Amino acid sequence: MRLLGVRISGGSHAHISRQLKRFGVDTSHFTGQAHNRGRPGRRRSSSQVLVKLPPEARRVPGARLQRALAFIGIPEACERCGVGPLWLGRPLVLHVDHVNGDFLDNRPPNLRLLCPNCHSQTSTFAGRNRGVALRPAGADPADQRSTLPASPEETVALLRRVDAGELTAVAAARRLGCTRDHIRTLSRRLKATGTIAAAPRRHDRPVRRRYRDAVLRLALAQPDLGARRIAEMLTEPPDGEPPISHRTVQLILREAGLATIADRRSRLSGSAGVA
Repeated sequence: MRLLGVRISGGSHAHISRQLKRFGVDTSHFTGQAHNRGRPGRRRSSSQVLVKLPPEARRVPGARLQRALAFIGIPEACERCGVGPLWLGRPLVLHVDHVNGDFLDNRPPNLRLLCPNCHSQTSTFAGRNRGVALRPAGADPADQRSTLPASPEETVALLRRVDAGELTAVAAARRLGCTRDHIRTLSRRLKATGTIAAAPRRHDRPVRRRYRDAVLRLALAQPDLGARRIAEMLTEPPDGEPPISHRTVQLILREAGLATIADRRSRLSGSAGVA
């Protein structure tokens, strides 16, 4: 993974493993060095865990950080609202939050326990502090401060280099500060529309009003149909694309009280009884 220039993390391991299985690559010779084969791993002390890690290091699991914090006397409660490990009589998982947003900085002053609600309201939750950025040529890859916002023109230039085989999707994602999947999404959008700007979202309400009766007729005529299948059956020629998404179909069915098969059969049996 280091040779590929990919961060060593669980998500990267899982992605590479899926791709190896997808292409049928034999990994039976990936045996490792077996330094600890047959021996239990040594538990690291809190002083070894609660440190700032180098840029190439792996992220420490939250459970291990929480155990180390408990060892140095940090109470198991949300630092903001004070809720403990129980909520409404059920276990509540507290999150270990990195105050500065750097998940490699595990020093005690940078760590705190937060409940899921309080954690979701922080400025660093789920990468909110990491914007899309372009690293200048010749900049030190380890210097996270040497980044500038990428203009649409620079992004398009990078995507064209990826399509031409001059740059990998991984390298482009690293320079833009996004994921490889986002690079592929932008590339497809550029090929299809000539721009990386997302198409304006279609307002659902006019569509829902237009197709409400048709959706309900299909749902009651064939109660076992799912929302995706109903959307496909409403395909209009000549473009061959569903006029509404399956999510819009779900909204229509939910508003009409026909979201489940049981709801539809109950409606049909009630109508038959009245008749």
